[in-house]
Amino acid sequence: RRRLDDETAMNPKMLLAAAFAQRQRCLQSPTLAKRAVICSTRAMATSSDENEIKSSGEANEHRFFEMEQRNWEQGFEAYDEGFGPLTCQTIPTLLSDGGFSPANVIDERRQFKLLDVATGPGFVLTAAIDAAMKLDLPEELYSNLKFTGLDITQNFLQMAKQRINAQLQEQQQQQQRQHKQEIQFNIDFVEGSAESLPFNDGSFDSIVCNFGILHFFHPDAFLRESYRVLRPGGRLSFSAWAPPMATEGFRIALESIAEVGNPNVEGLPDGPNFFDFGDPNQATNALKEIGFVDTKSVELSEMKWTSIQNGSELYDVLLQGTSRTREVLLGQTQEEAAAIASLMIQKYDAITDSGKRCLAMPAVITSGCKPTST
Repeated sequence: RRRLDDETAMNPKMLLAAAFAQRQRCLQSPTLAKRAVICSTRAMATSSDENEIKSSGEANEHRFFEMEQRNWEQGFEAYDEGFGPLTCQTIPTLLSDGGFSPANVIDERRQFKLLDVATGPGFVLTAAIDAAMKLDLPEELYSNLKFTGLDITQNFLQMAKQRINAQLQEQQQQQQRQHKQEIQFNIDFVEGSAESLPFNDGSFDSIVCNFGILHFFHPDAFLRESYRVLRPGGRLSFSAWAPPMATEGFRIALESIAEVGNPNVEGLPDGPNFFDFGDPNQATNALKEIGFVDTKSVELSEMKWTSIQNGSELYDVLLQGTSRTREVLLGQTQEEAAAIASLMIQKYDAITDSGKRCLAMPAVITSGCKPTST
């Protein structure tokens, strides 16, 4: 079976070919062929077959979740260093389109609550807190802002806590030097699943998710849950990578694996198409189907992978700081892995003129609003 890797995936033609091949294998099964002759109705599976299919699907979903959790527990530092400088480039637009504009969220009458789903290293929350601190408001109004970071891994949550604690300590020192009262923020960290958010209905004014939706087995469940826990008038925004023809780092890995490696690594759980939400129309339609209004998608075409200086670094970051890509690369033979790494170096040099420019890595930010009335 063709498998999607993490920050790389099969191109559309390969995906269609893989899906067709898998479908043909099912149709060529003697059991199914026999049923096709016997049955003239559309419901060709018995209840036993349906239970088996359901059980198989649930097992695949469980394996997918375990893979994501395991690899992020291991790869959190590599992701922080390798992807951090790149993914941070989406944050200003992500927060703005998600309804978090500090000048407009301070309200003496109630709290403004921001949820960062798949908070990872905490970059989004750090930026939101930094933007709030620059408002120079009366200290008591800052307590009306509440920030919550959610992730499935304790290592990422701990990293986010440490980053934000360091930020707040620096801020406190500055306040003391200026003889100002210390600013107090409400900040929570929650371990949990984006597909079953552990919050009450209407809990948040703004929900943001920076590249997390690519790692959910049921991204539509995340969108529905976001709709549920948003208050009427609240906004959701999320980021996703543009297709691999535009995102040069992913294209290098994709082509290298296809040309000299094995893209058919056995034993990996099936997962959703990594680049689904890089299609603006598909992304906005997914929000509209759930009930979001005022939807839009914006491509950030100027994003550059400044932290990657050569093809060897690209290979290492994808191996150590991803989930599905890591599994695909680990599934190669020693000879295949060496060939992939070597070809990625060659392709990087060809695309960047031997490192004279950075890799282009555009992203798409999609957002929508929960209606004030239904």
